[in-house]
Amino acid sequence: MSRLSETFEIGGLTVAALSDGAPDRALGGFFHGVDAADWTQALGITDAEQPVPFNFGTFLIRGDGHTTLVDTGLGAAGAAMDVPGGGELLARLEEQGVAPGEVDTIVHTHLHGDHCGWNVSGEDGGHLTFPNATIHLSQAELDHWFQPGLGGTDRALAARRAIVPPQAEGHVETFDGEHAVTDALTMVPTPGHTPGHCSVLLTSQGQHLVILGDAGHHPVHLEHHDWIPGVDLDPAESTRSRGKIAALAADRDAIVTGGHFPILTLGKVRRVEGGYRWEGL
Repeated sequence: MSRLSETFEIGGLTVAALSDGAPDRALGGFFHGVDAADWTQALGITDAEQPVPFNFGTFLIRGDGHTTLVDTGLGAAGAAMDVPGGGELLARLEEQGVAPGEVDTIVHTHLHGDHCGWNVSGEDGGHLTFPNATIHLSQAELDHWFQPGLGGTDRALAARRAIVPPQAEGHVETFDGEHAVTDALTMVPTPGHTPGHCSVLLTSQGQHLVILGDAGHHPVHLEHHDWIPGVDLDPAESTRSRGKIAALAADRDAIVTGGHFPILTLGKVRRVEGGYRWEGL
């Protein structure tokens, strides 16, 4: 069974990787336009339909005077997935000794439904799960999901369901470009998956952690920036963003992880001739 939580340290920060659902799933949709023989070899499997461990994850950050969540998972609907940990984020937080009311900061990499699902809860979706949290996301991301032409799509409906109630109560703050949310946490624009997608850079006591969001669904994306997930809205932009975040991670000697990586997947990105190499820790 996949792990549903694991805690590690970055400088003076404690980071808990928390799952809101950990299925095994086939990942072929994340490698559009790539010969199956190439990407399956890179993943260490022989069949493109072979399920591999996947995760719908969030990160809890403490130690800088804040209790911060990076994304909020699938939400209560995840319980219907019938997978380990499905829709159990609040239980994972309780195991960390954190009540929903203690979360004071939420940062969203983007507003796909598996990253903002626990913003609201209750049958009508009108209850703020984290009533004392300020939600930070890029203005470009917010603008994208409120375009009139997207109003009836499932993804737009999920984004609006998650963000309208906290916005109505004054809990949403937006930013443009690179933005320091706290002294330890900076949002780094990595568009392409969505127009306002951001990755997260944590810095403490000279150590660094990059949380990719969906700039990478698997560590192999840090080596092959042009292996395009089918869910990326702008493949050229997402390719550039993977190059940007790989360079940042290499320059900072940062540990790297991602919410869709099985818990606990940590690594570093090294420059090599012709590109980058992922080194698991």
